[in-house]
Amino acid sequence: MSAIAPTQAEAQSLCSEYTIVRGDTLSGIARTAGVQGGFQLLFSANAGVLSSPNILEVGQVIAIPCADGALPGAAASVVSIATPVTTTATNRPATFVTASGYAPFTDEDLPEGGMITQMITRSMELGNPDQEFRVVFVNDWGSHLTELLPSGAFDMGFPWFLPDCTKVDLLSEPNARRCTYFDASEPFYEAAVGWYTLNGSPFAAMTEYDQLFGATLCRPDGWFSFDLEGEGLTPPNVEMVFARSEEACWEMLQAGEVDVITYDALPAEEDYTELGIADQITDIPALASSVTLHVFTPKDNPNGKAYLETVNAGLEQLRLSGEWFEIVRSQIQETVEN
Repeated sequence: MSAIAPTQAEAQSLCSEYTIVRGDTLSGIARTAGVQGGFQLLFSANAGVLSSPNILEVGQVIAIPCADGALPGAAASVVSIATPVTTTATNRPATFVTASGYAPFTDEDLPEGGMITQMITRSMELGNPDQEFRVVFVNDWGSHLTELLPSGAFDMGFPWFLPDCTKVDLLSEPNARRCTYFDASEPFYEAAVGWYTLNGSPFAAMTEYDQLFGATLCRPDGWFSFDLEGEGLTPPNVEMVFARSEEACWEMLQAGEVDVITYDALPAEEDYTELGIADQITDIPALASSVTLHVFTPKDNPNGKAYLETVNAGLEQLRLSGEWFEIVRSQIQETVEN
């Protein structure tokens, strides 16, 4: 008797490699395989293979993490020791400002202050062990780019999303300023942006952003909007609702007051799951995109470029050693489990 070849669904299992076939989506693979942390962890695990969460090429081979979040063939408890590199140290401590309330990226109540805080700390230690630094939590996000960094109260701030600066002419003044006023580090993390609607909605089949013209979109107040501006998803093409909270967006979607919700996929999927409405929601995979998180420093900071040199050198070491993914894995698991 000849063996029956496994179906693609059966092949999508934890702690394995999987070859992309036509019709696959990251969210679908994550659901079928039972990846804790969803498609964001799957995307992060394959950052060297995938350029975007919604661009999968037939024949690409991706790694599906194990149940403990480790990559196939790697021990989750073992992290390669990165080698410190030497960059120019300044004679004053470098100061970073961040804030709480943005799990798993930054929060004083998370281990090591969250994913990006932990990466910053390790990058500075690896980039130049002689450079003193400190990280301060100031829980007023709105003041960081408008007051604290421009005034020189702090040297650098994180984690901030960087727009596509080739589209700066399409951006509003505050978003364009991220390109024109600040220098940015290399990206510390690539976050997936999710798009969601109700089951059975005609918007579930959308494949291009301009197909959303005429729709009512909801994004929680305080989240970035530069990606919407870059795609023309601004009035009068669409009606935008910046709701008071994430929960308010989901309530309006259920009430039929908005057509589509879009924001950072990791917290979005946690939000609708916690609200108990996961069985009512469908994602729009063709519209999924990604944005990158960076350290910002004002262009006129005399030590800014030297500090970014240290940050970037340490970040490269984190990636080469494998420690970067170990931090991602542990911080996402911490958020999911709690």
